[in-house]
Parts: sequence; C-alpha cells; structure tokens
Amino acid sequence: MAEALGKIEIKSVPAEQKPLSPTALAIQKSPLLANLREISDFAACLEILLQSLNWRGQERNIAEAMPHFADELDLTGFRNVMANLQFSSRPERIELHKIDPRLMPCLFVPDKTPALIPIARSDYGLRIFNGGTGDYQTLTGDEMVVKGTAYFFSSVDVEEQKFVQQKIGWFWMIMERFRGLVYQILALTLLLNLLALATPLFVMAVYDKVVATGSLTTLVYFGIGVSIALICDMVLRKIRTMIFAYVGARIDNIVGNEVFKRIMFLPPAFTERATIGAQVARIKDFESIREFFTGPMAVVLFEVPFSFIFIIVIFILGGPVAFVPLLMLVLFWLVALAFGPIVRDAIGATARFGSKRQELVIETISSMRAIKYSNAEEKWLSRYRELSAQASMASFKSAQVTSYLTTISHVLMISSGVATIATGVFRVFNGDMTIGGLVASMILVWRVLGPLQSGFVSLTRVAQVRASITQINNLMNINSEHRDNVVNSNRKIKGFIEFGRVSLRYSPEADPALVGVNFDVKPGEVIALVGGNGSGKSTVLKLLLGMYIPQAGSIRLDMTDIRQLDPIELRQMIGYAPQTNQFFYGTIAQNLRLANPAASDEDIANACKMANLLDDIEALPKGFWTRIGEGTGGQLPTSFQQRLNLARCFIKKPKIMLFDEPGNGLDFEDDQAFMKTVSDLKEEDVCSFIVTHRPSHLKIADKILWLENGHMKMYGPTDEVKPHLPKDFL
Repeated sequence: MAEALGKIEIKSVPAEQKPLSPTALAIQKSPLLANLREISDFAACLEILLQSLNWRGQERNIAEAMPHFADELDLTGFRNVMANLQFSSRPERIELHKIDPRLMPCLFVPDKTPALIPIARSDYGLRIFNGGTGDYQTLTGDEMVVKGTAYFFSSVDVEEQKFVQQKIGWFWMIMERFRGLVYQILALTLLLNLLALATPLFVMAVYDKVVATGSLTTLVYFGIGVSIALICDMVLRKIRTMIFAYVGARIDNIVGNEVFKRIMFLPPAFTERATIGAQVARIKDFESIREFFTGPMAVVLFEVPFSFIFIIVIFILGGPVAFVPLLMLVLFWLVALAFGPIVRDAIGATARFGSKRQELVIETISSMRAIKYSNAEEKWLSRYRELSAQASMASFKSAQVTSYLTTISHVLMISSGVATIATGVFRVFNGDMTIGGLVASMILVWRVLGPLQSGFVSLTRVAQVRASITQINNLMNINSEHRDNVVNSNRKIKGFIEFGRVSLRYSPEADPALVGVNFDVKPGEVIALVGGNGSGKSTVLKLLLGMYIPQAGSIRLDMTDIRQLDPIELRQMIGYAPQTNQFFYGTIAQNLRLANPAASDEDIANACKMANLLDDIEALPKGFWTRIGEGTGGQLPTSFQQRLNLARCFIKKPKIMLFDEPGNGLDFEDDQAFMKTVSDLKEEDVCSFIVTHRPSHLKIADKILWLENGHMKMYGPTDEVKPHLPKDFL
C-alpha cells in the first residue's frame, strides 16, 4: 500500500482563497482559542474542524462550550467541547491512510506526534491540518502510514432524541447508549452461572465417585478441574465488575450533568420560588440510581434471569425436587406484591421528611448571620428537632419494613432447604437419586434463591430507584429555556420597547405585581423607574429579561413580542446590573466573562474603564487575575463590588441596559462617573432603565415611570412627572 502511494506524482496547486464566513471569522477571533492554540495542538485543531464541518454558530457559543478554567485543552476537553456544541464522537483505532474519505473531516491523534485534521483526499495525496505546526500540509507515500486513533464527529439529531425520549423516557434513552455493554454483562453472567455449576457437581462427584471408591487420583483430577473453573470465575467476575464500575461512573456523570443542566435552564418561575433545599433534593434524586448501578443490586438484576439454568440441572439430578425452588419463586413474588404499597409509602415518607430536614439545614447555614442577629438559635433548634423527629420516625418505619422483608426471606430460604431435603430423601430411599445428587441439589436451590433473597430484601431500594427514575423523567420532560441546538445570536436590536397593558402575578394566591402597565421607549432614551418598595419596579426589569411571561398584555421589542424570542438569546442582547451583587469563585476577568464569554482583554479593560474601576484593578497585585467570589466577597469594598457589577453589564455592549439601584455603595465620584457613562451611551442609541431613589439620576433621565402597588401612576418626560413625585421617594 505504502509503495503504491509513493508512486503518485505531486503537483503544486495553489489553494483557492475564499472569503471567510462570519462563523469562521468568529472562530478565528475567539480570545480563548487564540490563547490556547499557542500551547495546545487540540485547540488549533478545534477551529479548523468546526470550519470544515460547516458548523454554524457564534463566538459566544465556542466560549461557553470551553472549560471555565481553560489553561489548556486536552483530548477529553476537546471531545467535551464538541459535545457541548452538539456533536457526538466515535473513536476508532486506525491507520491514517485507511480512513474513509467519506468520514472526513475528523480528528486524528497519532501515537507519537501532535493531533491533526484529515480534511480531504485526492490524487495528489491527503490534505491535512497539522495542529502541532498550525499549517496545512499534503501527505504522500509513507507519510500517510501513521498509526493512531481517529475520532469521527457527527451532528446530534435533536428531533430524533426528543422522539425517543417521548417514547421510552429520558432515562431509558440514556441507557440505550450502554446497550452493547449490557449485552457483554449478560454474556459474562451466563458464563459465570455455567461455571457456578462446577462446585455442586464437584461435591456430587466427590460423594458418589471418590468417597464410594476411595480413589485419590479421581479426587485430584476433580480438584484440578474445579480449580480451573474457580480461576475462570474469578477472572470473569473481575471483568464484569470493571464493566459495572464503568457503566456506573458514566451514568453518574451523564445523568448528574444533564439533571444539573436542566435545573439551570428551567424557567425562573420553577426555581425562584422554590427553596434551595428543594432544588438540592432534585439533584440528589440521581444518587440512588448511581448507587444502584455501582452496588450489589445491579448484579442481582442480571443474575435472576439465569436462575432457570440451575432449575434445569436440579430437575435432571432430582426430578420433582425442582418444584421446590419454583414454588419459592412464586411465594417471593406474592409477598413482594403484598408489600409493594407499604414499601412505596415508607420510602415516600422517608424522602419527604428527609428533604424537609435538609432544606432547613441549608436555610440555616445560608442565614446563620441573620439568625444570630435575631437571637433565634433556640427557635431554629426547635424546628430542627421537630423535623428530625419526623424524619427519624419515617426512617424507623422504613427500617421496620426492611426488617419484616428480611425475616420473611430468611424463613422462605430455610423452608426451601428443609423442603429440598425432605423431598430428596425419599427419592434417595427409592434409588432415584444419589446422596451426592441430593447435596448438589441443595446447593443449587440456595444458588437459585440467593439472588432472589437479596433483591427481596432490597425492595425498598428498588422502590427508591424507580421513584428517582420517575422524578428524573418528569424533570427532563419540563420544557427548558435552553434549546439543544446552537443559539445563533445574529439578531441586532435597535431598542424600541413597548409595554401594552401588561399584568403579572407571581402566584395565583399573590397580589398582582403589575396591573395594566402601558409605556413605550425609543432607542437612546433613559428611563427612571421610581416608586415605593414592592411597587413593581424590579418586576419590569424581570419581564424585560424574559424571566417571567406576563399573564395579560404584551411586551414588544422592535415590534416583536418577546414570547417569540428565545429567552437565552434575549438575555444575551440585554445588559443587567442587579441590586444585589453576586460574584463567583474565579478571577475578576473570569467573573466579567460570565456576561460575555467572547470578550477580549481589551473589551474587559474598556468595560472597567466605563465603570471607573480600571485603575483600582490595575493597582491590585495580580490585577485582573485576582481571585474573588466565594469567601472573598466580604473582603472587597462595597464600592468596588458595585462598580464590578456595573462593568459586567457594560461588557456585553448591548442596546438595552437595566440598572437596579445602581447607586448602592457608590460614592459621589463613582456615581458621577456612572451618570457620565449612561449619558455617553445615549449618544450610541443605548436605551437605559434605572431603578433609583437618587435625585441625581433623574437629571440624566429622559422619562420617568412612576409605579405604585403594581399600577402605573404616571409616565412621561422628566420635567412633567418629577413635580408630582412624593418627597419621600427621593
């Protein structure tokens, strides 16, 4: 093959220069890839592979798909990024020249050299992109004979996934990925059950052949045979255990990630009103599934179907003795049916009270300072004692049920042994069965009922797993805000906003948050929202962000109802500075890039300059690499935190900006800088909404929206509305 390839005559053909598509330009401009491609061959290959696959997306999609702490990109990270961009991958050990051209482009990882992208094959050779050198090359002859692993990528069919999910359920759709491994486990379990026959047959042979004849030579031969069987049994069990461990780890990873992802992208109406503990309980639902597949119950599940092998052998050895395990199987099944409702009730009560206790613990930890301020330790301790007592009682009742099941299974097991001996003795007396056959049948009966007893005792665990699978399927069936296909943020907005008789209740029993609110805003206008606490100011901002959908009326953005817009895409087009600062563990730059993952270092610096924060950050020993977030927020000055909050809004460069009490924590100089920035943004036709109690902010406002108890009292130019405002508002 290599010699034939070496005879190809190569002609230098200049590559056709084509203008890059917007997607290709976005890939090349990605700041994360620009940094990583210098140190990682996989990062260099990523952009070329996406271009070659005609991927249609934006720079932001790439940045969001990258690891949060992206110091480098290895093979695992590469495949994860492609998975986040909705590409499935299939590895195959193969030589480079043997790759089917129809499967190109793909990723090829040689054994000894950097990764590369085989792009196309022609009479002139194999066109590749070399991730190590960052250049295109044409390989010929022996250069193509390279051993390695190819990774073939294909776009995920989202619609097909939804169809399968509706048909069999989300969890079982995920389990379909492990169909091949399940078949391997079944094959191994069959072999192990066949090998398990060696021990009882060896015992029977010793009783019938060795003891009766006193032949030690025969005993040696039998001993060698059963030893070989035991060694094979040990090896196969080790292989099966490794497969179980792999499947359990993969399920843990896949289900855990998908459950967390779905919770993250649930509409705010599902999560904002739920307690932290309730949301944590949703995540913990999959833990019982992980424990099931990594524990002994999974083995029992695969062992039970092969019990018929032992029953057949018992029938061959003892005839009617085989009816004993069959009868016990029926009794186990009847008892399981009788205890089913009791088990479900016990598991439900245990989970319910345990979840309530966990909610209280999380609430206590998150509100510890407020509890101490209020001197409410005794009250919280009393609440915990009450919930702990209820949870303990539920656990006690569940343990009682398990104890009853253990006792019943033990009695059935002993009864099966007695029945086997009683039945077999008469057959031995009649000469229809040997003593060795009776002993072997006894061992086989217990071998049949052993896995069944384990499953019977673990009925509570089985019920818990089934309940968890149902909860996970229900969660995954909820429509999320996130669409699995790539969000193309090509929409450019001007900033025309219209509220038409908008009304909203957060819950059916709550008072209206907004009632019949009407106003319109033009690009470049600054709107000040004023009113008392609970008047609906923050609700207006939440509606603009698509956090809630109004029950009545409509909100139009550039003459398009926001119900027709993807919520994720809508929030990408709007900048928001919330009233409460919230930062996450990471550097200052990483916290800013959460709002705009595609922001360059220059964009970050400009946003901080607009917030009057750049000098303060550069004065820090590590500058933008200073770590903030969990456990460090209280060490930063309030003014610094608020300006960083504003910078995170500015970095998105949106046409609509929402500021909720932006003056909190700002001194006079910083407040003046904020006002100047907003005024400058007006010149760029940026529309700004400012929820404020500061009179100074009204000076830059073009219009004022005055809300009271969810009703719009007045709306119009600042000069007309301001004289009517109560003095206590400002």
